[in-house]
Amino acid sequence: MQTASSPRRVAVVGAGILGTALARQLALRGAEVTVLDREAPAAGATSVSFGWLTNQTYFRNGTSLSDASSRHYFGLHRLALGAWRTLHHALGDALGVRWHGAVQLAPADGEDRDLLERDLARRLAWGSPSYRIGARQARALLPGAVVADGHEGFYTPDEGSADPNAAVAALVKAGEELGVRYVGGAEALSVEGAGGRATAVVTGAGRVECDEVVIACGADSPALLAPLGIDVPLAESYGSIVHLTPVPLFLGPVLLSSDIHVIQRADGRVVVARHYSGSPVGDPDGLDSERLYADAVAVLPALRDTSIEKVTVGRRIVPADGLPVIGRSPLYSNVRSVTTNAGITLGPVLAQLMATEVLDGARVDVLDPYRADRF
Repeated sequence: MQTASSPRRVAVVGAGILGTALARQLALRGAEVTVLDREAPAAGATSVSFGWLTNQTYFRNGTSLSDASSRHYFGLHRLALGAWRTLHHALGDALGVRWHGAVQLAPADGEDRDLLERDLARRLAWGSPSYRIGARQARALLPGAVVADGHEGFYTPDEGSADPNAAVAALVKAGEELGVRYVGGAEALSVEGAGGRATAVVTGAGRVECDEVVIACGADSPALLAPLGIDVPLAESYGSIVHLTPVPLFLGPVLLSSDIHVIQRADGRVVVARHYSGSPVGDPDGLDSERLYADAVAVLPALRDTSIEKVTVGRRIVPADGLPVIGRSPLYSNVRSVTTNAGITLGPVLAQLMATEVLDGARVDVLDPYRADRF
């Protein structure tokens, strides 16, 4: 029987970036944590994430957001960059984090240029260190890149990137050192409870008794949460990424041009996507990986020394209005959930805020715009 001085037993469902970051945060506070997943850590959406650590002002599937909602969400991303730097300080380069900023470019005119101008205006008004750059400055930030005269954009020096798989591996290792137990092949089927509180998570591998439950299993969340009274509507959205073979590090900043987005991981691998931020919700139909690779080489000639290693297509976890969903069950007061599209950027800060709610019983008002009862 648990006593007042006993550690809280917390079951975390989902071993992606959110679940592993939360498990570490809870364990740092003395909780006994068990992480359940039907597969291995990072096997879901995390493994096919682009990995841009951003504080953008326009958000996927969020075209109907008011300026006030967008500004609040932008502020959450600003907090997230600080949480990532704290995590990087604690766990080091094993996270696969690179802090070289982000360069966003657009041609001299057109729809992409108009969107970039609106994005920059918001960033400047809302406190980002972004600043305007021309083609010459872009070429200085991206040595060897082909940037046509007339292209303009902006540079955001405090953004960066993370290797999602390396980050989860580092979080799992750090969690295990704190006593976190990871159970793979344990699909969560339901949550049992009595007297208004959950007492166990039922999995295909057996029951896990607990005092608190946090569900962070991405696309699998809605089916598990619906019987618990938490509504998490998700949009259908898939993203394709072309992964190239490693080359010596040559690309510092994240590059987001009007037609290609490129990141070089810490291990030298380069990932390329067509449209990985903002709208539309999904990729164009029939992504041609060879054409995308050729377009990337035209902008970054150093990529001629690479080849396509693999192409991944993953389900993006996009709530209906584009914003995170922080749920709490009306049936069991000790069951919470977190679902978000921006899991890589927001993972560490949501872990910190959710740990406060779970272990301190506080209501963190920063999370109030994202509560599930808005649906």
